[in-house]
Amino acid sequence: MTARQPFSSGPLRVQVKERSPGLFSWMVTQLPLCEHEAELCIDASDHPYPSHEAALNVGAACLKAHKAAAREVVT
Repeated sequence: MTARQPFSSGPLRVQVKERSPGLFSWMVTQLPLCEHEAELCIDASDHPYPSHEAALNVGAACLKAHKAAAREVVT
């Protein structure tokens, strides 16, 4: 996990996509606060995973780590 972009305390989500048959990647994004803005990529997998579940598990762990780090900055 390597943070790609600084982010505010806005809502985050993890997405999993099948980039090629049988190879999945995850991405943590910050949801836009306004309709006309795009989602911001916070972090993404460095390599593919062999299943949707494997990518989701790692992406979810990364999402939790980013949320914990954001709470530490606020306090």
